[in-house]
Order: sequence, then C-alpha cells, then structure tokens
Amino acid sequence: MYDWKAPERHSTISHVWLSEMMDENEAKGRKAQAFDTPFRYSDAGSCGRKLAYSNLGYEGEPFDAPATLVTWVGTTIHEKVQAAAAERWGGAWEEEGKSEIPGITSGHYDGILTHPDGTRTLYELKTMGGTAFKKSVGFSNKGLGTPVGPRRSAVIQAALNALANECDDIIIGHISLEAISKQAATRMEIDEMSRIIAEWRIPREVWEPLAYQELGRLTEVLDDLHVDVLPERQAVDDDGNLVVLNPESSRWWQCSYCSFKNQCLRDGAGRVSIKESVNAE
Repeated sequence: MYDWKAPERHSTISHVWLSEMMDENEAKGRKAQAFDTPFRYSDAGSCGRKLAYSNLGYEGEPFDAPATLVTWVGTTIHEKVQAAAAERWGGAWEEEGKSEIPGITSGHYDGILTHPDGTRTLYELKTMGGTAFKKSVGFSNKGLGTPVGPRRSAVIQAALNALANECDDIIIGHISLEAISKQAATRMEIDEMSRIIAEWRIPREVWEPLAYQELGRLTEVLDDLHVDVLPERQAVDDDGNLVVLNPESSRWWQCSYCSFKNQCLRDGAGRVSIKESVNAE
C-alpha cells in the first residue's frame, strides 16, 4: 500500500521558486562591495584563510538551497524593519548607507539613529533560527538562565561600522524565525514580543576596542598576502579568542558553512605559499 505520509523524495511544485532564485543569484554573481577594500564588515571574525581566498578572487561554492532561502527571508525582514524605522523617526533615521575604513574594510549599515542630543546609534539586525535565538537570550526548557548575547562576529561587524560612521553606541537586534512556545512564555513570564525579538545596547567602551582588535587582525592577513602567503586558518570564536580551525573536523561550524572548504582542504593547514595553492594561476 502506498505510504502517503512519507514525503516525496523530490518535490514537484514547492521548490520551483527557490530553484529560480538560485539561478538568478548565480547569474548576478557576487554582490558588489560598498567600496574597493580588501574585506567587508560582514567578514568580521571570519577565518583568515577564508578572507584571503575571497580577496584573491578564488571561486567559492555558490549558496545552496537552504542558504538561499534563509538569506531571502532575512533580507525581507530587514526591509520591513528599516521601512518601519524610517516612518517612525523620519530624518533622524539613516537607512542602509555605506562606509569604509580606507584600505582595509567597508560595508553597509542597517540603520543609524541620531538622537536629539546629537549622539548616534548604529543599528545591526540579525535574523536566526529558534535555537540560536534561545541561546542568545538564555532560554531553556528549565527556565531563563544566563544569556550569551549576540555572536561575537555580529558585535565586531557592528563595531567596525560604528567606528567608520562615528557612532556612540550600538544596538544589535535579533529576530527569531521560531517563537518560544506560549506555554513556556507563560510559565517564565516572557511577553509576546520577547518570544521572537531581543535587543542589546553596546556602549563605546565595549565595542571600540573590539573594532581596533579586528583591524589589527585584518592587517595581519593583508601582511601575509603581501608576501604571497595564505594565512593560518584562524578565526575569532564567540568568547573573543583566536582559534585555529580544522575543516577535517566536524567541531567547527565555520568550516561546514564555508564556501571555500574544499579549496582549503586541498591547500592544507598552516601558512601556505600562494604559488603552491591548488587554485593559483
């Protein structure tokens, strides 16, 4: 008897729009940078090897279907948040401009809010799944524990943006694509917005040192590239520590999602001569 409860191995209808979007994205190519700099703000905390491959123009693997969907959902939510903020604050809200730290990195900001006293707040929005959101706010089925806050990479990205745009503080917003359940929210006295939304305000004395630390790290990557060397597979973890990644291990999520993983595996560990890199011309 036909088991209709088992999903079809391949969809007939539901995937068509996503496949078309993937084809369109591939035809458009890589998104243009805000300015002609070696790196992007969104590279914050990323593996030095990955940064080098991107800077050298190595061909990474395209977004797969899940990444395409998640990116589209995130972009749609960003646009809604930005439009609502512009309507609420009018001319005090600067929407998605671009800036640079010359010779090193550049990018776009989600928004900047100028207050009546002239101080400026850099706004950075992140959308995410339920697991990451719950971790960030300290939620578990046992109750509300210690929140871990935004990922360090998000804080550093916002810090670079705030530095370039002469902002005073940062607000990082999280919007979850999965809500904390009504039952748990009632038990823990979590209001309806907090089931899916959280924000953190980060003062200058916290974010500014992180921005300068990252600029130092990016400069070291550039120093390696200037002597024709691919840098170590080193990234910043969520505790702010420099860690050496290993794409052969399942421990590092950064490697699992890296578009240059196969290239990196072929080139091997440590600092590698660009001339010996498999993809070098």
